[in-house]
Amino acid sequence: MEKTKQPGSYEDFKKYTVEEISSILGLGKTKTRELLDSKLLPVTKIGRDYLTSKQCLQDFLKNNIGNELYF
Repeated sequence: MEKTKQPGSYEDFKKYTVEEISSILGLGKTKTRELLDSKLLPVTKIGRDYLTSKQCLQDFLKNNIGNELYF
């Protein structure tokens, strides 16, 4: 029996650069770095690398619709 991948599952996690994350979020690199430093985004940081999935980032945006984020 073949195992199916679920969106946002651990198999979807991969390494992203700040530029890639800013592109997914539609923000500039400086604002993205501020969000990453504030630890609001659903990422795991190992050294200089950020591990997450596009689905996790999209879920973060969806869960914060109408909210103003302060950091």
